[in-house]
Amino acid sequence: MGTGPTETRLGIIAAGGVLPRLVAEAARDAGLTPVIIAIADGLRQEWPGYCVVRLPWSKTGDVFSRLSEHGVSRVVFCGTISVRPDYRSMIPSLRTLKLMPELLRMVRGGDDSLLRAVAGLFERRGFEVVSVHSILRNVLTPLGTLTQQTPDKSDRLALQRASAAATEIGRLDIGQAVVASPDRIIAVEGIEGTRAMLERVGELRANGRIGRGEPCVLFKAFKPQQDERFDLPSIGTETIEQAGAAGLRGIGLTPGRSLILEVGRVVDAANAKGLFVTGASAEDGGAAT
Repeated sequence: MGTGPTETRLGIIAAGGVLPRLVAEAARDAGLTPVIIAIADGLRQEWPGYCVVRLPWSKTGDVFSRLSEHGVSRVVFCGTISVRPDYRSMIPSLRTLKLMPELLRMVRGGDDSLLRAVAGLFERRGFEVVSVHSILRNVLTPLGTLTQQTPDKSDRLALQRASAAATEIGRLDIGQAVVASPDRIIAVEGIEGTRAMLERVGELRANGRIGRGEPCVLFKAFKPQQDERFDLPSIGTETIEQAGAAGLRGIGLTPGRSLILEVGRVVDAANAKGLFVTGASAEDGGAAT
């Protein structure tokens, strides 16, 4: 039997990665009752002690009724989705079938347009969509460098180049991340994601396509048209490991509009590898240290 909506219930549309669990823990600490809607990569994760509803793509349309059954009126989207649904090849539930015209239009666009369209689906049905950082405090990237290692002059030039390029590919809704040296763009993130891009950078370095002493950095930028409630650029300890393996000197992020997950662990991991992590605007290129 369902229950009426209550402000103490928070629906967490949970895909993969560590972020959904961090959001759920923060919600609990704030006195909220998380209701986990596990989707996509999140279907493989365990949620002991939480109320969990697992929805494969074929039952996407059931999400609204399931949230209502649990008295949820506010939702937050978080986590990674590695593979988009192929709705044309699945047998959908009746509720999903009714949504099919909208769903098929949504999955054709880039990530930003997709997330805005998904939010619209929820809002048109009376749900409030909130941001990750409204629940998970102290996760936004500050301006300036957080690590023992700081960007030098060549690093700042590389950050400026990478930031400008990342902003442009974001404007086109291609990706959020770019690797650059002071003199050239090394790699641009596309549909493959940051991890695969950094693996490609490591292969380029191993093959001699990147000079042994060429200082390269990663920049993850907020898209100019992006809704701040969804898919902010983010890094975690895995990003530090990947950046180190790719031979990078450090990482820059848009301050105030990007996330550092488990910031203490990220800074410790970066310090251990001699990498810098900095919140740097496109204009300063990491000069604010």
